[in-house]
Amino acid sequence: MIKLKVVSMCIALFLMFSFILVGYAALTDTMTMLGTAEVNTPEGLFIVKIEQGTRTGLDVYDASFAEYSTTVTSNLSKSSDRTAGSITYTITVLNNTKHQYAYRGLYYQDSVNSNSYISQQSNAPTNKINIVTDFFQGTIVEPGHYLQFRVTYTLGSDRNTFRARNTFTTLVNYQFGINVATEEAARDAIVQKFANILNTVTTYDQLVDVLDNKYDGYNEWTSNYVGNVGDADTDDAMAVNTLFAGQLQMIINGQVKPATVLIKHENLDNNSKTGDDYVAVNQNNSGSPFRGYGCEMTLYLTTDPLTTAYGNAEVYVCVFTCDRDEAGNIVSQWYRIGDTYKGLAPIVGYNGGQGGTGSFVTDNWVSSYGNYSPSTNYTYSVGAEETLKSLTQIYDPQAVTAFQKLLDDAKAMIDDLRYAGIGITIVEDAYDRASKYFTLDANGKPIADQDTLRVWLCPVMEELSEALKRAQEEIDKIEGKG
Repeated sequence: MIKLKVVSMCIALFLMFSFILVGYAALTDTMTMLGTAEVNTPEGLFIVKIEQGTRTGLDVYDASFAEYSTTVTSNLSKSSDRTAGSITYTITVLNNTKHQYAYRGLYYQDSVNSNSYISQQSNAPTNKINIVTDFFQGTIVEPGHYLQFRVTYTLGSDRNTFRARNTFTTLVNYQFGINVATEEAARDAIVQKFANILNTVTTYDQLVDVLDNKYDGYNEWTSNYVGNVGDADTDDAMAVNTLFAGQLQMIINGQVKPATVLIKHENLDNNSKTGDDYVAVNQNNSGSPFRGYGCEMTLYLTTDPLTTAYGNAEVYVCVFTCDRDEAGNIVSQWYRIGDTYKGLAPIVGYNGGQGGTGSFVTDNWVSSYGNYSPSTNYTYSVGAEETLKSLTQIYDPQAVTAFQKLLDDAKAMIDDLRYAGIGITIVEDAYDRASKYFTLDANGKPIADQDTLRVWLCPVMEELSEALKRAQEEIDKIEGKG
């Protein structure tokens, strides 16, 4: 009997070790494929691998991609003055979302590096850099799937343009637009992408660098926002489109509908202990450098054509913030506060030119009338022409009351020893994240803080409500009710 137990234990240990090796190999393959050591790959569609293929007549032919993007930098140099040179790359993209994406084609700014020479013709002139992919616009990438495609870069044979040994650098974005049935679904996906940008170190740093570099310490209009609107500065548009990795090119119910955004950096909730800080050097020498404390990140999003001077655009707005410790360090992920509000903003030129077109004024955005429901037991109304600051800083006793009910329901479910499942774990996690907005009395009962802003409670109530619903569905199945 003892020998049998020993043999059985050895077999079990061998199997466990085998599973560990297989699991490690699979993880290693995945991490190698993704080209990153981050365990939690963010949602989005982005390039994960570039492989070199057939090459002729080139002595420099490297290509690289920006992390979690579809932007590719390629350096090319011919070995001969009189003949063309080409290289074919195989590019692999991953659709790490719940939505379909469709290929929309190349996006590039002529003024960046050697992009002014780019042509997408199959038979390009000899004085052009020809970039051609092997599949058509509209090619679908299914949710959770990889897609490989080939692209060939050709340096033309014109010796006056492409001298041997001269290196030409291109920066292009292979755009994949989200393919959804409704505009609401497209907006939700873009908001989620913005959250991922803020919560990925590399993309957050890129965004902050762009915002800091823009600030001139004097002109409020150019101080703290960046966008890809129609007449945006070249660097701004390229930065935003790179960060969103083509997701702003939407296909809604079969129709292409590009989205334009402005991202603004400012303190909206009047709390210097949330959000982040920035210091900008005064480039105009008109005063002391400006410092912003506790700045939220706000996404302004529209699909309206911004072509009517003195008109208004329908603009959706959502605000993200983060928590910080006493030393000012960010100690949590960026998260949305409030809802995604619908409103109107005046159309102007990108740098605030009145009577111009192509952009809109964030400071003059006002809400449209609408109803919002962060939870099943609470709905509130937003009046017309309310400012974003007023929406962000409002106290709402009804929101606190609704929050208290959710807290009571969650506490009762957590204390119910008859039930244990994944649903209750989700409730416990949501309850724990809500703890910053309640205190416990002597009996351990949660008491909602009465001075909490509505915007802080909205996402918390939404999470608690969904968690309770999930747990209740599991309970109903156990009890034979579902």
